[in-house]
Amino acid sequence: MSVRIAAGQKPIYTDIDPLFTRSPKTGDLLTVRDDSAIRTSLRNLLATAFGERLFQPHIGGSLRPLLFEPIDAITTMEIRDRILNTIARHEPRVSRVLVDVIAQPNENSYTVNVEYSIRPLGKIDRVTVVLERVR
Repeated sequence: MSVRIAAGQKPIYTDIDPLFTRSPKTGDLLTVRDDSAIRTSLRNLLATAFGERLFQPHIGGSLRPLLFEPIDAITTMEIRDRILNTIARHEPRVSRVLVDVIAQPNENSYTVNVEYSIRPLGKIDRVTVVLERVR
């Protein structure tokens, strides 16, 4: 993650493209910017389990174990709380985070809607992730 501030402009957030796409002209890795970079970061955080990243064992939401618990109000609240804590600890580029977790017992999954404000751009954005267990 990097922040670039030009004279008189607001910060622009950039990250490496998660698909590692290369520029056809230069062969360099392409980047994703602003809201796309943050959306990608949030998806990665929610998909990461504790201990999964080398030398950074406390990064992630560790949501996978909760997908094997009963689909009820308690598990839904625990997923919501873990997501809020994960974003608060690891994504300083966002504020005013709202998380809505919708249990879908017939599909054995949860739909998670995360709405947030991008600092300091003030832009409101949303990311939707479906959490489902893989056997």
